[in-house]
Amino acid sequence: MSHRTLSSLLTHAVCLTTLVWAVSCTPDDSPADDTDISRNDNANSSTSAYARMLEIPHLDVSHPFITHTTTYNGRETVTYSFEYDEALHHSRWVAFQWYDVVNEKHWFRSNWYSTSWGGDPFQPDPALDDGVCPDRSYFTGSGGVRGHLCASEDRVYSRDANEQTFYYSNMSPMDYDFNGGFWMDLEIAVRDTWAYKASFCDTLYVVKGGAIREGEYRLSNNGRLPIPKHYFMALLCRKSGTYKAIGFWVEHKPTTTNTFADCAVSIDQLEQLTGIDFFCNLPDKIEDAVEATCYPAVWGLR
Repeated sequence: MSHRTLSSLLTHAVCLTTLVWAVSCTPDDSPADDTDISRNDNANSSTSAYARMLEIPHLDVSHPFITHTTTYNGRETVTYSFEYDEALHHSRWVAFQWYDVVNEKHWFRSNWYSTSWGGDPFQPDPALDDGVCPDRSYFTGSGGVRGHLCASEDRVYSRDANEQTFYYSNMSPMDYDFNGGFWMDLEIAVRDTWAYKASFCDTLYVVKGGAIREGEYRLSNNGRLPIPKHYFMALLCRKSGTYKAIGFWVEHKPTTTNTFADCAVSIDQLEQLTGIDFFCNLPDKIEDAVEATCYPAVWGLR
């Protein structure tokens, strides 16, 4: 499939769900280190610093919660976090941040062809037990390709971070044209239109996934994986103490003529569709405001 420009992307892309709401916050409202949950009734109660990050949804203690990190420029850097459904062999969601450090580009997917991996660095997730995380055999005959949730191109600031995006815990069986078409287009919009522009965001918090609650998936052709009927994304932008949010809900099919804004919903609505409580670590006053209303124009969508 040809690679569309961002201008056409914003007017002729996939059928998605979109939420936008901008909220001005006083310094007292804003969690200075993104972990202040003292004014939040539904925040994650875990003492783990990872669980308290703003991109992390409300955790379901019946599923493993895992965070992958690397050491970059001498500091621990989070690649992404996820919550995993061991019975379905599929992540419930993946979550990560965009900010100045992870916006750097020092590695490219094509670089894998000159390594011992030979261009195919896909591998089971070492944080999951054998038999829990799928391997390549799960995708053979599944009817779907190995579609990244946290995209490979989303983590190119280091080889180690990019390698972690190839863990099978980060894969979902996607239709080929969906994976290389409007799902990719949405990822490009996140990177190029929002995440890379300091004038738009200081930090962009991202939650992505395929909907795998009951009734929202079919079994793959080989019966080993769930194939989601919809994929979703929830974004939270923080800029100088101001927040805005947008959500996307897209039908898993090869092509569509709808625009992003055609399928706009609020984060509150996205929570109803997915059963996931997004951005629960925000103080309640901010969370309630940014999740309630849909303003696509704030994100440049018409």
